[in-house]
Amino acid sequence: MAEAQAKSGLSRNQLIIQCVREALPDVLAKFLPKPGRLTNVEPLPDEVLDRIYSKPEEEDEAGVRQLMAAQAFGGED
Repeated sequence: MAEAQAKSGLSRNQLIIQCVREALPDVLAKFLPKPGRLTNVEPLPDEVLDRIYSKPEEEDEAGVRQLMAAQAFGGED
């Protein structure tokens, strides 16, 4: 660090800031998760998803009231 400071003429803090600015994008690219699948489990077929998520009996008025009653309102449990 002292050698780089002497060669560059920058203060230690300025040198650290420049190092972070230059290296941070490469570090982030290396260590952040890559976009794409997060699991090795195969997705469910569309037919199965349709069957799971299209249950009208869960969307009736009584079901909505039951769901609302189970939720906390105003930050209270």
